[in-house]
Amino acid sequence: MKVILLAAGIGNRLLPITESISKPMIVIAGKPILEYILDDLIVSGFDDFCIVVGYHANLIKNYFKNWNRSEIKITFVTQNSLLGTADALSCAKDFIHNENFLVYLSDTLIPNLPNILNKMKNSDSDISLISSQNYSNPSNSIGNIVTTGNIVTHISEKSNSSNSTLAWAGIVFFKDNSIFDIIKKLTLSKTGEYDITEAMNLMLKNKKIIQNFACDEFIDCGTLGGLLNGLSYILSKTPNLSYVSKDCILGTNVTIEQNVSIGKNCSIGNNVKLSNCILLDNTSIDNNKEIKNMVIGDNKILHDCS
Repeated sequence: MKVILLAAGIGNRLLPITESISKPMIVIAGKPILEYILDDLIVSGFDDFCIVVGYHANLIKNYFKNWNRSEIKITFVTQNSLLGTADALSCAKDFIHNENFLVYLSDTLIPNLPNILNKMKNSDSDISLISSQNYSNPSNSIGNIVTTGNIVTHISEKSNSSNSTLAWAGIVFFKDNSIFDIIKKLTLSKTGEYDITEAMNLMLKNKKIIQNFACDEFIDCGTLGGLLNGLSYILSKTPNLSYVSKDCILGTNVTIEQNVSIGKNCSIGNNVKLSNCILLDNTSIDNNKEIKNMVIGDNKILHDCS
């Protein structure tokens, strides 16, 4: 079964970290975000993937071309101009024939995802999507969902809607390929993009039934808080409170508290305290530092300024 993964964007909310790496390739606890997503999708029975790349495309291509998973197939297509989620989806049109397929925005982690996807695949609705009320800031989500019961009546891009607290998780399952014809009818949004949420609204007007599947929570790894929450979720599935790469060099009197990820070839000085932080590959920390609530990589720091 096929999946289109949208992974072309810049990741503006994670600047300056994403100046040198694409958002889905940020490594937490030893693996890129996109690899965790693929692992869950493979468990869910998906085996044919199209990754839409754009920004730092070669980082994604080079990593997954060498991925040792013989039971699956990965195809890459390029979004040459970053004109939004619907435009990115349209780049993968030739990957889909007249068959069911999943679309996944590649910065979201969802606990218990395989069970939810199995329900979506068995739904009688034309389209199924995932949303949650347990999202810290619905106004910052990819879109808000308005429902009657479990049937979607409207979706708003980037959440301009004040009458819904359901945030779309950026995952949608289609029972046919009619979305591609709808995308051709879209006009540019105020932000200069073609939005997949607007395409789905047009499908609603065409009497397509969109069913909402609620999840307890989803983790948007496109923000600092989301990355740190994603790390906490990943570590919760292991016996470890933190992750330290084997080749990391630690000084004396280094304290590593909960929810810390230290990447490859990192060097930590003396008298350093680390808590709730992610150190990407090749990061060096000087002596006598306390690092908390931060992501650090390539001499750049992402931290909470509040």
